[in-house]
Amino acid sequence: MLEEIQIITLDDPAYPPLLAQITKPPEQLYFRGDISLLTRPNLLAVVGSRKASMYGRQATQKLLPPCIRSGVNIVSGMAYGIDSMAHRACIELGAPTIAVLGSGVDDASLYPRGNKTLAQEILASGGLIISEYEPGTTPFLGHFPARNRIIAGLCKATLIMQAAKRSGSLITARLALESNREVLAVPGPITDPSCEGTNMLIRDGAQPILESTDILSLFEIEEGKSEDILLEPLREDLRLIVSVLSSSPLYIDDIALAANTSTADASAALLELEMIGVISNMGGMKYVKR
Repeated sequence: MLEEIQIITLDDPAYPPLLAQITKPPEQLYFRGDISLLTRPNLLAVVGSRKASMYGRQATQKLLPPCIRSGVNIVSGMAYGIDSMAHRACIELGAPTIAVLGSGVDDASLYPRGNKTLAQEILASGGLIISEYEPGTTPFLGHFPARNRIIAGLCKATLIMQAAKRSGSLITARLALESNREVLAVPGPITDPSCEGTNMLIRDGAQPILESTDILSLFEIEEGKSEDILLEPLREDLRLIVSVLSSSPLYIDDIALAANTSTADASAALLELEMIGVISNMGGMKYVKR
């Protein structure tokens, strides 16, 4: 990644006004990418479990793409799991996304290291990577709760996708409340420990999110393009996979056969289509068109 690392300070007119309102806003932000994204009006923080279950994946795939297409910009922490899925949904739709790190933004410090490619894609798609920590700063456990206050502070609302009872995402929710921001949560099965934290948030007053329109209404914007319109800019290989799917679940080997491609290539295409909300994984390696 060759993007120059730049810095913006608290007294700079371009410093994000919402972030300046929180308790102890960062004195400076190091960044790579489009800093103007920080002042967009429809920033939504999305955080959740690093070990997202199939339910968490499906909720992310259902809720985020309509919001992204309608002009909501996603802010997250580039962690594994829900964070990565949220960033990836933006990239697949050609929309910019903002990643807030608990390390330096230079190549050598990026964390988690396994998401270096994701960081490259965020920047290549017109997004932004920021941190209050100077280049060369390696990740430290205490950096991440501090990082979470920036994620919440940049945004009008924070959406908790999936979180266990002791999840770090609940820290982000608390910090959002302390900054007088909206906290949204996706309900989950009461028997699933990975949803216990989000269910507790709803019990304690967080707004339950069942549809993408629940999020869009908060920003007072209408849902944008339909799924059919979304199919137009898809690559030819993805359109071919979609063309063989229907509302009846189809096994991956049958999908590959019908599309005249390998199972490996079909699997990669199906994962990409899942992330942008065009298809749904029904489990057992069976897929349907949404």
